[in-house]
Amino acid sequence: MAGLKYQLLKLISHPVSAFFFFGSVVFSAALFVIYHDRQAEWDTQRHNLDSIINIYQSYNTGGEVKDSDIRFLTGDFTQVRVRTLGFNTRDTQSECITHLSQLDLTFNDMTILRLCKDKLPAMGQYAGKGTYTTIFPLMSPLDELHGVIIRTTGVLSEPTLYKTVGSFSSLLIAAFMALLAAMLGSVLSLFAKKYLIELPTTARYDDLTGYLRRDAFYHAANKVLQIATVTRRPTSVILIDIDHFKNVNDTLGHDGGDDALKTVAAILKNSFRKEEIFGRLGGDEFAIVLPNIALDDAYWVAERARVAVSNATSASSSGQKMKLSVSIGLVEYHIAQEDLAQVMKRADEKLYLAKRERNRVAL
Repeated sequence: MAGLKYQLLKLISHPVSAFFFFGSVVFSAALFVIYHDRQAEWDTQRHNLDSIINIYQSYNTGGEVKDSDIRFLTGDFTQVRVRTLGFNTRDTQSECITHLSQLDLTFNDMTILRLCKDKLPAMGQYAGKGTYTTIFPLMSPLDELHGVIIRTTGVLSEPTLYKTVGSFSSLLIAAFMALLAAMLGSVLSLFAKKYLIELPTTARYDDLTGYLRRDAFYHAANKVLQIATVTRRPTSVILIDIDHFKNVNDTLGHDGGDDALKTVAAILKNSFRKEEIFGRLGGDEFAIVLPNIALDDAYWVAERARVAVSNATSASSSGQKMKLSVSIGLVEYHIAQEDLAQVMKRADEKLYLAKRERNRVAL
């Protein structure tokens, strides 16, 4: 039993599985209730038909004609009314004329005479526009008039919102559709929520290198400098350019240039700690913020990264290879004396010095 409960919980914990599971349950329940409702309607109409058949059979066997009035539906919006009038006096013709004249039907005297005197059927819109009425005389085995049977078919009033709401089957179908829509909405909301959660992450990071994009990097770097200002702990900032990157692109093609960017980004990532802030500022320019590291220690870390890159190569799709190198500008944050823009400007000046000779760290 516990295993069954676990499997059920596991099933409904998955949005798609839960959607189909509950949807199937509700759909099956709705079908059963609608079937039961239609079955009850069928039983009622079948009973009405049996009653009419029994009445006709009694007339055919010479039985007494009794007054009756039966109504039943022949469709969702059509109704049939079957009335039987029995004549019990000897002057059945006069009784027939009297009874027909008192009905809520509209026909002329000739129609009544044809029915009661000539014993001929009549058909027309006697019950009003949009209806059809047939009147048949009921004859005895001796061809005597015993009564008449009147069948009127008409259309019910047009459906209204009030009547629709008052219908159990309509309410059930509406509830079923609403539940399915709600369940579908719930599933879609989960996907939307997942998308909204992932969207900021996707927008923050560079697709090629996995580094923070420029705006995201500046936002994160500002937080690091704010913490350094409070804790008075040293923080270093590094700017990095790939040497002769235009030649890399020209020689290896743009795909080879992208591979070079990914190679350098991966080497830098492996050369520093996980807590460093890595950013791609654009093109072949990278920036790294090193919390809790002073300038001297940062230099040796940067130098190690420079050497690792200089030992790497990048290749084109045709197999052509090129050696890589980077120039690095390194500065230490002057606590409470400058903002990030000023730190980045000083680092850019150091990078400019490094690029004069290429493949070096300037501080």
